[in-house]
Amino acid sequence: MNDRISIVLPTYNESQNMPALIDEISTRMTSDVCTGSPAEIIVVDDNSPDGTADVCRSLRNARCSVNVIVRTDERGLGSAVKRGILESKGEIVLVMDADFSHDCAMVPRLLAALGNDSIDVAVASRYTSGGNMTGSPHLSLGSRVLNLFIRTVLGMPVKDITGGFIAVRRSALQGLNFDTIFTGYGDYCIALLYEGFRKGWHFEEIPFSYHPRRNGTSKTGFLKAGIAYGIRALKLRVGLE
Repeated sequence: MNDRISIVLPTYNESQNMPALIDEISTRMTSDVCTGSPAEIIVVDDNSPDGTADVCRSLRNARCSVNVIVRTDERGLGSAVKRGILESKGEIVLVMDADFSHDCAMVPRLLAALGNDSIDVAVASRYTSGGNMTGSPHLSLGSRVLNLFIRTVLGMPVKDITGGFIAVRRSALQGLNFDTIFTGYGDYCIALLYEGFRKGWHFEEIPFSYHPRRNGTSKTGFLKAGIAYGIRALKLRVGLE
């Protein structure tokens, strides 16, 4: 794989995680599938009061460039991902969380899936065979039921529609309406994958194990997010978006 790779990391109060995360991502980029592929890490920070941006600016790595974008007049995960994609240069864009809930070992596996030219997007999946979600069994069950509801409503083959750990070809993103897709919190991922499904994208789900965040606190509650995600899926289905 010789295409440039862009890794987008939306952040808010993740200063404790970023040094180790960026180092591990950079190390993973030395795997066989990634060797020879120039890579950039794009941190999109919503002006974190814990100094996340300053921590990231201080990081220097020989394997990947680190570009830090600080937003002072906009908030939200969906719009942060949009900004990162728009600022990126790679032919392949990988989006992941910055709290270690998304295993860095998955990075080369997702990129390897795109070594198949017929695949448009690779999805790290908790719910395909071999995947799982550790931590609270209640949250795991709730997330599984939510994803089943959403994929039933939308008629999609993807089992993990809300995970937000994906690698996608830039060519596949051409022509999408970013302003309508990249809104809200993690529900942007539902809108993105559904629009891709409607456009005929070819998906590959790669099993992975989701772990609770390593440091810091979650930015939203499951119940609030679950209701928002379900409503968005219904709006997408009836054409209100």
